[in-house]
Amino acid sequence: MKYSIIILTLLFSKLTFGQTSQFSKVVNYYNSEKNFNGAVAVATNGQIDFISGIGLANRQAGTNINSKSKFKIASITKTFTAVLILKLYEQGKIDLKSTIGKYLPEYKGEGKDKVTIHNLLTYSSGIPNCEGNTGIAVYQLPISTDDFIVKYCSGKLEFEPGKQFSYNNGDYILLGRIIEKITGKSFSQNLNETILKPYGMENTNMLATKDIVSGLVPTYNTDDSTKTFYIDDPMYIENYYSAGAMYSTIEDLLKFDNAIFGNKILSKKTVDLMLTPYPELYGVAYGFWVTDNKYGTISSKTANRQGSIWGANTNWVHLIDNNKTIIVFSNTNATNLSELAEQLILVSTGQKSTLSTTTKINSLTNIDLDKIKGTWLLDLRPDPNSEPYLKDFILTPSKGKEFEGEFYGTKFTGGYFNTDWENLYFAFTTGDKDNVYYHSGYIIDEKIFGISYSEGRKFTSHWTGIKNNDKKNGT
Repeated sequence: MKYSIIILTLLFSKLTFGQTSQFSKVVNYYNSEKNFNGAVAVATNGQIDFISGIGLANRQAGTNINSKSKFKIASITKTFTAVLILKLYEQGKIDLKSTIGKYLPEYKGEGKDKVTIHNLLTYSSGIPNCEGNTGIAVYQLPISTDDFIVKYCSGKLEFEPGKQFSYNNGDYILLGRIIEKITGKSFSQNLNETILKPYGMENTNMLATKDIVSGLVPTYNTDDSTKTFYIDDPMYIENYYSAGAMYSTIEDLLKFDNAIFGNKILSKKTVDLMLTPYPELYGVAYGFWVTDNKYGTISSKTANRQGSIWGANTNWVHLIDNNKTIIVFSNTNATNLSELAEQLILVSTGQKSTLSTTTKINSLTNIDLDKIKGTWLLDLRPDPNSEPYLKDFILTPSKGKEFEGEFYGTKFTGGYFNTDWENLYFAFTTGDKDNVYYHSGYIIDEKIFGISYSEGRKFTSHWTGIKNNDKKNGT
């Protein structure tokens, strides 16, 4: 019976930690070596494989990011806009081949009767970039959407519509105003009624400068010369409107991902239209870029949407052929999120990450048991924002790959090391009169990472710890 429990625990460990530990290693590496502060989520077939937050949310207050933190999602907003347009297309309320003038008859730009909805969706309108040579200046003074369009999105065309790709927030700002004109409702109303409320996205919405949003993390830029952070320049986020003014959480964006790729919000035929790439326009589709990519040994058709407004940086990747989703949000510009996402993809597809600091433990003979033996100080807090909750974990190797000890005040025997996988993994069980508790984890140097699970009490708890060298050999 004892060994059947051990085997069950090891299977649980392999399924949860064989991959989960590798995701954690990638995120921890990018936090410590690449200054990553943010949240990540990995899912397969709509089911979460890994979700985590790490680093500082508010640098002034010293608060931490977690998986519930809200982030400005920048140009991921454009994918919501594209879905709203395609929903109107399904309802027969908009023709993708019709021009701006049909839906905005007051529009004064040269492209009024030349630029189609399709051109706007694919950044091929020829309308001059709304930021011009001023960059952020167009977002640093309050202005209404209509006035923004008149002032910054109504110039003479720079090229024939459909002939070139030229990324422009103005194209999607025009789309947002067209949505309002067709429906007679604000963009925010359309967003809430069509997407957010039906799919339970309670932590997602439009953002305005005056809004106080609980849990919304501030954003920071990095000074390249000093490598120090500073607060983003002041701006009116609402000026980005339907091109970049939303906030969300990684959990909510997973819901949106499921709604799109599960053909829930749009029909499969419309989703196929949405994901049709235009190679002559750098692989852009509607709200995404769609390309054939290779990740290590696997290839997949991939939909990707990135966003960046100063310190607000995001990366959303969906492997269409594998139905896998990787989402990375950050509140700084310090880290290459595409590189981080690719490492998570490798792990998600059963491959090893290519981190330069990867350490392998191939056999028990490579492990110094004297360094493992003793007392580990665990932090069992339920989330990073809780007060520290510290407990001792006494670990004593006995013979071969077995160990015994004391966890959370409960003594146990029959613990088991496994060295067939990367790093030193372990598993053991404890119990009380009502429940059995399964514990598993791995050790790197003098750091320990673990998970505890009870089927009877219906809970799963993650924990971390360090070697407590003040207590020798568990005494």
